[in-house]
Amino acid sequence: MARYTPVKREVEYNHDDLESWNRPSTSTDNTVFESEMSPPSEEVSLIVNTKNEILTYQLEKYKHKILVIFNHAKFDCNLESRQSTKHDVDALKRTFKRNGFKVKCYEDKTVQEIKNKLKKFTDPKRKNFTDYGCIAVAVLTHGYYDGILMAKDKQYKEQQIINYLKSSTNNTFMNKPRIIIIQACRGENDIRGVGVHQPDVHRFPKKTNSKQERSDYYYTLDLEPDMLVLHSSYIGNTAHSEQYTGTDGSWFIQTLCDVFDKRASTEDLTSMITEVKRRVAIDKTDEIEDEEENQTLYNKQMPVSTSTLTKKLYLKRYEGTDDLCIDTTCDCIRLYLYSVLECIRTCCYIREARSFNSLHNMSILQRAQENSCLQSHSVTSVNEDKT
Repeated sequence: MARYTPVKREVEYNHDDLESWNRPSTSTDNTVFESEMSPPSEEVSLIVNTKNEILTYQLEKYKHKILVIFNHAKFDCNLESRQSTKHDVDALKRTFKRNGFKVKCYEDKTVQEIKNKLKKFTDPKRKNFTDYGCIAVAVLTHGYYDGILMAKDKQYKEQQIINYLKSSTNNTFMNKPRIIIIQACRGENDIRGVGVHQPDVHRFPKKTNSKQERSDYYYTLDLEPDMLVLHSSYIGNTAHSEQYTGTDGSWFIQTLCDVFDKRASTEDLTSMITEVKRRVAIDKTDEIEDEEENQTLYNKQMPVSTSTLTKKLYLKRYEGTDDLCIDTTCDCIRLYLYSVLECIRTCCYIREARSFNSLHNMSILQRAQENSCLQSHSVTSVNEDKT
């Protein structure tokens, strides 16, 4: 059993770097976070509920849904590589595509590259999300206290990603469900597991490091309506991975995808997330043998969700005939034609083989006949000589 190693202590997190996200850039590069940490526009207002209010987001009426993945496996700084993260990426791609999402994945990007991708993705001059039913972003990386996430080169804060998905950045986000999935440690602490109806004997020794005290520091996320943030672990705690149904991957992402695959057709997102929490919290355990105390220590994990969704969200596919359906039909036609072509080629090969065998057999027969004629001629000549 293995788990993601949290950010090492010797890595210093420079909060000046984090603050630089919010300072105007003095360079000529225009790809800065212009909308970061800015308060919502006063012109943005909520739609007033009416008696005929629709209680679901009705994803089945929208042609487009998208998931953007920022996956980090290798780092320039002194951090361990995340080798098994590829299995989480594969699981997310499979699950969300199955539910009608288009998936884009970016690997091992720097902080500036993440900024550029998010700015381009949410730029109102380039992108209109009116025809989108749902927008999701997943970040798979190392993490630390206070919402710090690691890019390839240095750290940044998860709030920066959330800010890019606000309607103050792009007003076509209004009333659109936006999901942020974060698979990362949120500190260095372990959650001790205690056996039900048993004495509290399964515990980890209390750490004396000053950073331990920061686990009780609760930071707040600046959200707006129709947003959902999913964290793989509780504030201050680590996130784990293990051998899961034959493949490596994190407890949280693998469980989330498994639940979505089985229940997305019948249950809303909130109900599925509750099941994900239950399965990770109860079914997953990291066992550590404490030789000094001669006991087994049980380490647990508790996913957390922060939601401002105002309606039920079902991950339903578009019910009309859209480009996805057309593309799927074209793919089927191409596969059919390819199969027919292969059959024709196979038949040609068989015919050629048969022709070759026939010619070969005829050649053998002709040689046999020639040999027979020669032998007959030789016998006749001998008889004539005797006479």
